Amino acid sequence: MLRHGPLSLKPFLISLLHETYDDKQANLQMTDLKALAAEYSMRLDDVVSTLIDLANEGGWHYQNEHGESTTLSEELSEGGVRLSDSDLNKMTGSWSPVIAEEG
Repeated sequence: MLRHGPLSLKPFLISLLHETYDDKQANLQMTDLKALAAEYSMRLDDVVSTLIDLANEGGWHYQNEHGESTTLSEELSEGGVRLSDSDLNKMTGSWSPVIAEEG
């Protein structure tokens, strides 16, 4: 993933996102992502673009503000382009990992 530079932050971010979700026991909101980014001195758009990648890969869900599962545009995660404040402000929903059913 080029947007994260030569040393990918993605595995670290994935672990942090799962830990944050497990601690909260609820979907992650933008306020949670902002707090996570601030706590670890990371760019918010790196955190969100990782979640977009995970959602597009099927590992996480994004739900809009009405609780409906929503597919995010592939354009948001293409080509190493940083997400703008406008892009981030449009994400008013919540995020949760896909829970595999046992059985």
